[in-house]
Amino acid sequence: MHKGLKIKLARISKRLTQEELAEKIDKTRPLVSSIEQTGQGSYYTIKKICEVLDLDFDTLENEVNEASKGYKSQNLNNLQKENSRIEKELQLYKDLCESQKENILSLKAQLKQLNNQAHSKKK
Repeated sequence: MHKGLKIKLARISKRLTQEELAEKIDKTRPLVSSIEQTGQGSYYTIKKICEVLDLDFDTLENEVNEASKGYKSQNLNNLQKENSRIEKELQLYKDLCESQKENILSLKAQLKQLNNQAHSKKK
């Protein structure tokens, strides 16, 4: 859960509107709305919101950072799996190309042999 949503839930649990929270921190309601939607705000504004809503600032920041690390780790893991899948598929294509080259060489050799036989019969 991102920081903005945690702040919104804490505000609602305190039965405050965005306007009331904005007044308590000497900011505007649109700023409070923006922070709740994006989780972005200045250090001092977020700190003041935490004081008004009885949220522990450090815990809020750490939880968000830990969640972000987990998300990044999960994305990295997914990228590594996708990369591995692509490498395997690429190897299959390389093997297929090599096999097709061998087939082509074999067919050329057979064709050459047939041409030689045809020329021998004409003589």
